[in-house]
Amino acid sequence: MIRPTTPDDSTALIALAVAAGMFAANETEALGKVLADYFSGNLDDNHMWITDEEEGKPCGVAYYAPDPMADRTWYLYMIAVHPNCQRQGRGKALIQHVENALRASGERLLLVETSGLPKYDRARAFYIKCGFEQEARIRDYWAAGDDKVVFRKALI
Repeated sequence: MIRPTTPDDSTALIALAVAAGMFAANETEALGKVLADYFSGNLDDNHMWITDEEEGKPCGVAYYAPDPMADRTWYLYMIAVHPNCQRQGRGKALIQHVENALRASGERLLLVETSGLPKYDRARAFYIKCGFEQEARIRDYWAAGDDKVVFRKALI
């Protein structure tokens, strides 16, 4: 079941991000801060966190927010599914939930960025499978030899 994320989800979502390989266990401080800022109201009201849960436990998460400098353009900043719940259509369901919410609000574009490293091949294939198009590649963006790959999906 996909639902809005609650403050009680924070610890489980950080653990989920670590299990999914998005963060090392000692590198979750920034994620914890974004969640804390979201729940304390320190972020714009348009920032959205959604959680997919199974048997009352978070197994997937997505975080998306508008680009304040662009017309109805949004970024999918994070999507993760716990390894025990992967390959069940949960990631695709999270993407569809985000897209449907944005379309219902009249938004026009959804962007997502990832790494060009081989360990992100599966993530890039996932975005393509979900109907995103690779729009750009910025060489050596994240670090020397680690390109930023930008995907886009028109919502209207």
